[in-house]
Amino acid sequence: MNIDNYKILISNLPVRQQSFTTKRNTWRIAESKIDWLADLNDKLFDNKEALNISRQDIFNSNNSIRELILKTIYWGYTSGMRGNNFVNILQNIHTLETAFRNLKGKENLTSIDFNDLTKAMKNVSGLGLSTYSKLLYFLDIKFDDNPCLILDQRLIDVFANKVYDDFSLNGITYSNAQKRYLDFLKLVNKKSLELGTPGENVEQFLFMFGNNLKLIK
Repeated sequence: MNIDNYKILISNLPVRQQSFTTKRNTWRIAESKIDWLADLNDKLFDNKEALNISRQDIFNSNNSIRELILKTIYWGYTSGMRGNNFVNILQNIHTLETAFRNLKGKENLTSIDFNDLTKAMKNVSGLGLSTYSKLLYFLDIKFDDNPCLILDQRLIDVFANKVYDDFSLNGITYSNAQKRYLDFLKLVNKKSLELGTPGENVEQFLFMFGNNLKLIK
């Protein structure tokens, strides 16, 4: 298939409106282990049992990296994270806040900066590429002038299955996706310019439809 055939659809996707709902009870155990979490959840959930979060809601939290991290996780993992990953991440919140604050305060980020970030992320148990690529995206980070986007298993599967003849990352797997992340950003940025639409639209299209379209003869 050719991704260009879906240009109109891609351009009109309501990306920033994409939302998911998580329940307060999902995060109660973590609240008992992280001393500041309950107070912040009181603010976010506002005495409600559930919280609906859109992409735009997360972007609106850009002034508070801690709040952005929480909303990103709640948006991306509505039923909770595996094992103790969530608690492990929050136990390293200061490391994350410092790393992302440094990135946001620096201009013209390059592959060197990304490599430095990945080294720091390795010290945070439970934080993989699918999670911190979400954080980079919502923090409006760019590397080599290419806006960061979410790269998770669903998108990796699309590329691995070679669904689109003109749009591929040959040889990508989850195990090497971190090393291919900047290639992914470059590829999507190039395609988004050709389509005349933001890269996040291409990302969302791949997530929603990438492996779920079949040509009709």
